[in-house]
Amino acid sequence: MPAPKGHAPYAGCETGGRPKKYTQEFIDNEAKALNEWIQNNSNIFIEDFCWLRGYHEARITEFQKENEKFSEALSMFKMRQKVALFKASISKKSQFSGISLILGHCHGIYSKTEQKLSGDSVSPLAFVINNIDGKTKNLIEDDSDE
Repeated sequence: MPAPKGHAPYAGCETGGRPKKYTQEFIDNEAKALNEWIQNNSNIFIEDFCWLRGYHEARITEFQKENEKFSEALSMFKMRQKVALFKASISKKSQFSGISLILGHCHGIYSKTEQKLSGDSVSPLAFVINNIDGKTKNLIEDDSDE
């Protein structure tokens, strides 16, 4: 509700709206807490941090946009998470499928197999049909025979 007509805006609402719940000082403190939290090797999910701190995980994006210190702490966290997941997958302490899913979703790192396919310039799809039938087919009929 706005201030009564002719009344000066309430403290913290000079630009309109209600005062922000999360101040820059609060977010700075969260950045420090996040930097301390990531020092423990078992802390690799930001959702755990949010749950322990008492706010929704969507706040992380808000904090990152509003505060440079928090943005830096979150970047360090993401790097720490990536390293921890790679080490876990190499040591085979965890299932690769779960780690692969997290690396793909959070870090854009995907496990993929590349297969080289070849055809010829006249009939580029000939190799597909040849592989389906298991035998070579002549796909192009000679129009000159007719």
